[in-house]
Order: sequence, then structure tokens, then C-alpha cells
Amino acid sequence: MVNGLIEEFAMAIRQLRLKKLRTLLILLGIAIGVATVVAVVSFGEGLRINAVEEIQKSRDLTLIEVSPGIRGDGLVLISNSKVEEIKEHAELVCPYVKDAYVSPSGTYFELFGVQEVYRSANELELAGGTWFDSGEDSEENRIVLGSDLWEKLEKIDGAKIGTPITASLRLYGEDGRPLDKKVTFTPVGHLKPSGNEIDSGAFMKLESAKELSEKEHYDGILIKVESSSLVHETREQVEKLGLSTSSAQDEIDSVNRIMNGVTLVLAFFSSISLLVGGLMVINTMVISVYERTREIGISKALGASESDILRMFLAECLFIGTLGGFLGDFFGVLFATLIDRAGRALLMSRLEIGSIEHLTALNFKILAAGILISLLVSVISGLYPAWRASKLDPVRALRQL
Repeated sequence: MVNGLIEEFAMAIRQLRLKKLRTLLILLGIAIGVATVVAVVSFGEGLRINAVEEIQKSRDLTLIEVSPGIRGDGLVLISNSKVEEIKEHAELVCPYVKDAYVSPSGTYFELFGVQEVYRSANELELAGGTWFDSGEDSEENRIVLGSDLWEKLEKIDGAKIGTPITASLRLYGEDGRPLDKKVTFTPVGHLKPSGNEIDSGAFMKLESAKELSEKEHYDGILIKVESSSLVHETREQVEKLGLSTSSAQDEIDSVNRIMNGVTLVLAFFSSISLLVGGLMVINTMVISVYERTREIGISKALGASESDILRMFLAECLFIGTLGGFLGDFFGVLFATLIDRAGRALLMSRLEIGSIEHLTALNFKILAAGILISLLVSVISGLYPAWRASKLDPVRALRQL
């Protein structure tokens, strides 16, 4: 059987060599179509990788945010008992409260009441001043400002380290009406930029913040695990308590889903060019059937079966598909390199995007898919001509001798 296959492929190569120009045009048609798909898919994969890397740079993958959950019987609040239960599954557990305040100039900001462990979990670093819990006066509402918030309050409200400022906290009375509560804070420090939402917030002692907002429960918990591999398991344990969780992995999963969809759409439209190659295969093989009618008739008269004729023509399609796939991958690598070099410079200059190492990403799966697509297009396109050749009546074919 192996010898038979080798003989069929050798015959296919001889037939294609007799029509060099026609074969070359078919190969180019398929190769260009495959190259377009490979380049576009590598571009989409590159965008996905860059987006995920940006999330990984700006977010700590070992952090988990916990918020109140919802069950059939109502809202599940974060109480001290819940915090203690969570501590059984994680080493670093940081409960906090947060409230929205507005400065006299109308600058809104969120004030977080946190403990010292919150600072270490988020790796907060001071750019100036001291921490809110380093003073001797425990009754003073000492706060530390994020970098962005510090710049705004310094420019608009004239905030200074050690100088009290007034902000309004909106509470709601028992009748549901809003109540404005004026609170005086003393900024004692400001943080270095972190590149996330911390830059626009303010921080103070947890106990003081709970007293100001008159809260008995926590608004959230920040959990830090030893490695990102433990995030999924820890989240499952917390969610069993009826609470909701989120992490940077949610953003990564969302980006992956979106970019997979975008890449699929781009690949679909770029694959239209493969139709040209497929039509060229059909055209060439149909013409080949007409040109080789007498040869088919003689073969059948000598005992060749329909399956033999079918395999003979499909062998030519397989050879075209394989060679076209490898050529397509080669051109695809060239196209992807061109997109990477020209497109990366354009994005970085025109769109003011930061440093991007590569705009495209090629891997073995993409290249293997290029060859597989080429084979499928060639074989599917050659099925009808091959079937037509196998069904030729040998008597009518021999009349053309």
C-alpha cells in the first residue's frame, strides 16, 4: 500500500510538472491566501498578548477583591465573622471600608479606611510626608493621598501637607433623604504613582473611617495569596461563603475572549482570498480531466477502478495543498514581519502608545493551521473534478483516441 501511495504521488508530481505555469499560478493563489490568514491571525494574537501584558504590569495577579454577595434570601454582608472565616484560606486578609467624598472645589474621591496590612498587600510607597498611623494624635483624621488626587487637590484646593482640608460625605437618613456631613481631614502624606485606581483615592485608619461613615460592616476585603496559581482555589473558598470575588484574571479572561472574537472575524474576512486559490484548483482540475480523458479511459480499460482514478487526482490536490501551505507560511512570516516593523512604529508614533516589543506573534499552531487550511481548500476544491474523472465511461473516453 505504501508503494502504491508513493507511485500515485510520483505520478501527480509528473503531471504537475507538465503544466508548470498553471501549477505555479495555483500555488501562488493558495499561498497568498494562506499568508494573509497567517499574518492577520498573528496580528490579532500579538494584540491579545500585548493587552494581557499591560494588565499584568498594572495589576497584581496575586490579589483578590472581595465584595458583598447576593443570595436568594438577600445581601450577604462582610462582617467580622466572615473576615475570620476567610483568614482560614488566605494568609493576608485586608478588610476595608470606602466612601465617596467631595472637596470644596467639587473634586470627588474615594476615601479608604484600611489597616497596615493593606499597604503591604498593595506595595504602597510614600512620595512625601508620613503615614496616617504614624502620628501620636489618634483622634485627628489623618489621610494619605494617591498621586493623582494629591496633584488635583494641591492645584485646585491648595492642599498642603499638615494643613487641614474640609470635604463632604453624603449619608442617607432613615427616611432615605441625603445628608451632607462635613469632615475635616489633615493630609500627612502622598503616594508614588502606582498606575491603577489607587492613584485617585485617599487612605486613613480603618477605625476612624468606620466612625465617620457610621458603618458596622466592611465594604470589601483585599486578599493576597502567595502565587497566582492559588487565586482560583481561594476564590472558590470565598464564594462558598456567599461573597463575590474578582481579580486581574477576570480582565485577562475578558481580553482573551474579545481578542479571540476579533481574531476570528479578521481571519474569516482574510480567508476570502483563499476562495481565489480554491477556484483556481477547481478550474485547473476540471481542465485536467478534459485533457486526460483518453488517459483515464485507457487506465480504466486496463483495470483501474474508480477509487484508483479518484486517488490519482486527489494526490495532485494534496501535493498542491502541501506545497501551497508551506509557501503560504513562508509568505505569512514575511507579511507578519512587515506588519510588526511598520505597524509598531506607526502605533507608537501616531497613537502615542508606549513601548511595544512586538505587534505580531507567530507560533507553531498558527503555522500548522496555515498548512492544514491549504490542504483542506485544495482537497475540497478537487473533490468534484476527481469524482467526475472517476465516473467517466471508458468506452466514450477511448473513442477520443
